[in-house]
Amino acid sequence: MVRYYVIFNGRVQNVGFRYTLYREAIKLKITGWVKNRLDGNVEAEFQGKKSDILFLINNIQKKSPFILIEDYFMKEININPQESSFKVK
Repeated sequence: MVRYYVIFNGRVQNVGFRYTLYREAIKLKITGWVKNRLDGNVEAEFQGKKSDILFLINNIQKKSPFILIEDYFMKEININPQESSFKVK
């Protein structure tokens, strides 16, 4: 079990990105959250199996022709043992 903090850059607001992430995270049993930032980027925390999280990040833009991730920043952070769901903030 790992937890990552991620900031996505690109065409990630007003294209259904957060809700696409939400649907795919639920399918993969990943917990955490995702929200828009004022700077036009999207930030998220993902907790689950490392392979599932990396699969989600690397394949999310294939789920919609409107999403375009130009770059992302990712760092591992401490897990949250009480977390049990994925939320859109």
